[in-house]
Amino acid sequence: MQTSITLDQWQALLAVVDQGSFARAAQARNRSQSSISYAISKMEDLLGTEVFSIEGRKAVLTEIGKVLYRRAKSLVAEALQIESLARRLAGGWEE
Repeated sequence: MQTSITLDQWQALLAVVDQGSFARAAQARNRSQSSISYAISKMEDLLGTEVFSIEGRKAVLTEIGKVLYRRAKSLVAEALQIESLARRLAGGWEE
């Protein structure tokens, strides 16, 4: 089983919301704004739905985007926990 959306794209979504803008998300992730925009655009294409709507100069989560944001937070947190566990196991610690 393979996912269509990458962990990097989910992290970009979280960064845009948490940082409040595409520009600040790019800065926080040490990426260009265009790469963040592309990641979100590609995600929306793969999902077949908009995650953000543009209101004036601000990107606002759609209702679907709000649900995806909450789930993405859990997904990214779990991925970080798995990586931490892997490092501990590699260091000789067993669960």
